[in-house]
Amino acid sequence: MPIFYRGAGVGTYWHVNDPRNAGFSPHLPKSLPSRARLMNHVARGTVTSPFVSLTRSFGVALDYARQGPLPPSSETPAYVWEVEIPEKVPPGIKVIDPVKEVARFLPGPLASAHYAHDGPQSFLLAVIDPATFPDANLAVPLPPGGSGPAKAANLSLELQTLVSALRDSEILVCGTIPKEWIVMRYEFIA
Repeated sequence: MPIFYRGAGVGTYWHVNDPRNAGFSPHLPKSLPSRARLMNHVARGTVTSPFVSLTRSFGVALDYARQGPLPPSSETPAYVWEVEIPEKVPPGIKVIDPVKEVARFLPGPLASAHYAHDGPQSFLLAVIDPATFPDANLAVPLPPGGSGPAKAANLSLELQTLVSALRDSEILVCGTIPKEWIVMRYEFIA
């Protein structure tokens, strides 16, 4: 069975509420899954969706656990939850790779509205980690002889979703993750 993880920082919902009691449930379990809800969930952290985020990376889950609103301590450690998903997922639950889902609907390379950015190579650093790389969101360089006002690089919701999903090694579960799939809770104080 594939193993996934979910970080829970001190003071977050899944730190206060133990998913071993009722599983991981989405904020809006009865809302209809859509590409727009998926992209907003992944790229903008909009949790009002029918999705629950998991990661294949223990390191990513640990990063999220350490980034909670309160610092972990010996009295209140941060958690990383380990989840095993069976090869045959029962009806009512769907496991989605957001990269593959978004890529299915991307326009061709000649389309004017495209997911690609038009900034420098360092632009993606700002998409991946804007707090660490605020200067990477540079103005679009113009070819020699070009004129006109500088503009910010294009960042489509599709590109932001692809980059965020790859950064976090993210998969989405549409539906509630049963408590039986939660096999371990790791605790961290630093």
